[in-house]
Amino acid sequence: MTTREKKLIAFGAAAGILTAVLALGALGARGMLGALETRFFSAAPRVVEAQPASGAQPVAGAGAALGTQPGTTVELSPAEITAAGVQVAEVRTELAKTDINAFGRVELPEGQLAAVSARIGGRVDKLYVQYTGERVRSGQPVADIYSPEVATAIEEYRLAEENRNGLRQSDDPYARTQADSLVKASQHKLELWGITGKQIEARDIDARDKDGVPHVTIYAYASGTVIDRKVTQGQYVNAGDTLFTVADLNQVWIMADVYEEQLPQIRPGQEVEITAEALPNKTLHGHVDFIEPAANQQTRTVPVHVHVANPGMRLVPGMFVNATFVSRAAQPTIVIPRSAVLDTGTRKIVYLARPNGVFEAREVQVGTPSEDQFPVSSGLALGDKVVLNGNFLIDSQAHLSSGMSGLFGGSKEFGGEAQGKTGAEATPGKNAEAGAAQIEFHSDTEPLKAGEESPFRVKLTDAGGKPVADARVTVTLIMPAMPSMNMPEMKNSFELQWSAAQQMYVGKGQPPMAGTWNVLVEATKNGSVIASAHTHLSAR
Repeated sequence: MTTREKKLIAFGAAAGILTAVLALGALGARGMLGALETRFFSAAPRVVEAQPASGAQPVAGAGAALGTQPGTTVELSPAEITAAGVQVAEVRTELAKTDINAFGRVELPEGQLAAVSARIGGRVDKLYVQYTGERVRSGQPVADIYSPEVATAIEEYRLAEENRNGLRQSDDPYARTQADSLVKASQHKLELWGITGKQIEARDIDARDKDGVPHVTIYAYASGTVIDRKVTQGQYVNAGDTLFTVADLNQVWIMADVYEEQLPQIRPGQEVEITAEALPNKTLHGHVDFIEPAANQQTRTVPVHVHVANPGMRLVPGMFVNATFVSRAAQPTIVIPRSAVLDTGTRKIVYLARPNGVFEAREVQVGTPSEDQFPVSSGLALGDKVVLNGNFLIDSQAHLSSGMSGLFGGSKEFGGEAQGKTGAEATPGKNAEAGAAQIEFHSDTEPLKAGEESPFRVKLTDAGGKPVADARVTVTLIMPAMPSMNMPEMKNSFELQWSAAQQMYVGKGQPPMAGTWNVLVEATKNGSVIASAHTHLSAR
């Protein structure tokens, strides 16, 4: 055997093993779905209502392809309704309060930032603010700067004062006036550099310094928290350089990210509730101040600015918060609990409760949900009763049974009085049409065992109640297609034989796999269908 042939054989074996594993996984998943359906909707031996023969039948599986469509109806027995935990409530109207929840973060209030800058260039010889986050007051000294220019200006001011003092006894008024003007000009120059009048009037500006070096003290221009310190002791700075940035955090900004589709419900001045882990059991209230004109291309959200008071400085920049935008309707509208709405991706569906255990799928148009409720704009009216709990199971029953419901010209699932009856033999149902033959279908084993034969019996009677012995009776087990799992429809048909001793048709058949099987029973005579019936059985 060549190397090429060995590789081909190994590749074929691997492909075969992979195919077998995928097939077993698909069958197992289908069995699990069947077991779940059996748990909630199984019923023991029953008699189903006979249906009169009709002309051409719709193609099986058509209902499954359509899925849950508006107008689809499902009929459940009282036992199935109880097992599914179905709860029903009547719709009501109220003033809907729409809440839009958004994720936000605390930002610095741009309108409340202040920069403490150097009015002169020089060396920072002393810092009174040691770390970022320290709080300062307006007028508080923050740094001492030595500047050669200031030293020269101070010397000029002293010389001007000495000159003025020397000319006070002079008889020349012009000279005295010029001396006064020179002193004032020197003083004004110092004031422009931030040297206060008290320092100038002290006349010993450098006497405070042990080394005799004159310094200029820089004062904070606003109160707040130091959020940025850009200078260290001994550093040289130029005139206009920012030494510290101060922010007043008594009020902060919340930057909330709102999705594009929610933006029409946001407006300036709208009330906003803010909660955060840093504020347990406490809600802050603010208002929308500004909506940014551009959206984030990655997240498809628009930043919304919310101004919020910050008592106790509990909110700090960079903290994450939850923002709830509150909007109240101007007039009452129909509301339903959020649990009543099934979102299929293309439409919103609710199930209406009808008499006799019938539930109808209804498409509704809803607004933005809030407080566990949906405001309904169309699709419901006052007095309608909707399913609050158990609607997922009802919808599952509609999907699983849609193949058979399409087969019989509607989506009312296995209607008839026999639904849900239990016992060794159930009583026969009523004829759907006068003069039609009647079928009583019996299964002695419930649930059936997958892959094993089980006995079935059918009693076929004419309009007068007499047994019909010369008909051909077939039973077809049908598993609807599951497109989501890429599984086609499955069928298994077998014929029952007439038993003169039991006066009915008897035989055996087996479901190929576990799950809920739709059952079609047909009786034909002379090539024509004289009666048919349908029900469903569970297999494990």
